Amino acid sequence: MDLRRFLTLKTVVEEGSFVRASQKLCCTQSTVTFHIQQLEQELSVQLFEKIGRRMCLTEKGKQLMPHVHELTRVISSIRQVAQEDAEPGGELRVAIGETLLAYKMPEVLQRFKAKAPQVRLSLQSLNCYLIRDALLDDAVDLGVFYRVGNDTALNMQTIGEQQLMLVASPQLQNVDFTQPDQHIPLSFVINEPQCIFRQIFESELRKRRITLENTIELWSIESIKQCVSANLGISFLPRFAVERELASGELVELPFSQPSLKITALCAHHAGKVVSPAMRAFMECVAECNPPA
Repeated sequence: MDLRRFLTLKTVVEEGSFVRASQKLCCTQSTVTFHIQQLEQELSVQLFEKIGRRMCLTEKGKQLMPHVHELTRVISSIRQVAQEDAEPGGELRVAIGETLLAYKMPEVLQRFKAKAPQVRLSLQSLNCYLIRDALLDDAVDLGVFYRVGNDTALNMQTIGEQQLMLVASPQLQNVDFTQPDQHIPLSFVINEPQCIFRQIFESELRKRRITLENTIELWSIESIKQCVSANLGISFLPRFAVERELASGELVELPFSQPSLKITALCAHHAGKVVSPAMRAFMECVAECNPPA
């Protein structure tokens, strides 16, 4: 069997169409169609069916995809072993949590650009659970995120514990969250439900039987901080993300937990993945910018 046909199949599934797959593979659409037809003949199965205007995997095609992913991963590993001592090059796919990307990664990215100028860096900002899933699915090479479990399928490089803190505008500095069994008529300003800060804070409120007026969901940490500064509610964020606002007096810390609650930041990759020169260079940059305390 021609391994290129399996790569074509994987690309069609990832890109969602034959046209986009041909663009990703730098070939014609007819070449993509030919590869899929040849693969279907060799395997004696139909891989795609047309539903409306979309080409969708058949049930048999869906059953084959885990094996296709494993095959392409092995091919990638063979290439990486052969190039282990080479200069970093090729594409590096990295997914990073938003707060880490905005406040902890700029120096890392600058160092990496200087150390590995030939690498095509692909960056995504995702929540921690999606980053973990992307690593397990080999959709990204590296993830920089907060620990959301003890997943044995990942190799994890700890890059430090991060303190979490409850913040508000100075007008709300006398609000007391340390007393249980109360309703506080304020909004909680935070991002989507899978946000690890939100989950920790809401868990603590449930333990204390504290309720709030409502939750305002925003996608941007900067937007969250602006709303809190404007006295629209309170938020629960890593200290490093609000240090500037605390120093300027735009925000104040509200007492919440002693000792302070913390989360662990990680740089991780799939345990079965061969570490490429580009991956190694990126992890070195992360370690250099986040030395042990």
